[in-house]
Amino acid sequence: MDNHPISEDPKTPLLPLHDQIQRSQSFHSSLKSILTLKNFFVLLGPLLCTIICLCVKLDGPVASRNMLAVLVWVFAWWLTEAVPMPITSMSPLFLFPLFGIASADDVAHSYMDDVIALLLGSFILALAVEHYNIHRRLALNYKRTDT
Repeated sequence: MDNHPISEDPKTPLLPLHDQIQRSQSFHSSLKSILTLKNFFVLLGPLLCTIICLCVKLDGPVASRNMLAVLVWVFAWWLTEAVPMPITSMSPLFLFPLFGIASADDVAHSYMDDVIALLLGSFILALAVEHYNIHRRLALNYKRTDT
C-alpha cells in the first residue's frame, strides 16, 4: 500500500509528494470514491422525499403528504442500510418538526418514556463497565478477598 519508509528526520514530509500524473489519478480515484452506490442510497431518501413533496397531491392537510414523504425517506434509508440504523431510527426526531408534522416535544416524548430511559441508562452503564473491565476488577477483588 505505502512504499515510503518511515523516517526519523523531522524535515521529511509526513505525506508523500506526488507528481502531476499521480494527482490526476488521485482526482479520478477520489471522484470514483465519491460516486458510490452507498452515497447514492444516502441521497435517495431526501430525493424521494422531495419528489413526493413536489408531485403528490393528497386530500386533507399538507402534514399528511409530508408524513408520507418522511416515511418514504426513512424507509429508503432502512431498506438500503445506507445510514446506520441508530441514525435512521432517530431521524424522525428532526424530520417531523422540520416538515411540520409534529412538534419536537411530542416526538421526543414518544421516543423517551420513563422505562425506556431506565433501560437505556442501564445499557449505557453496562457498556461502560465492560469497556473499562470493571467486571473483571470486581471479580478479581472478590476472589482475592474470598480466599
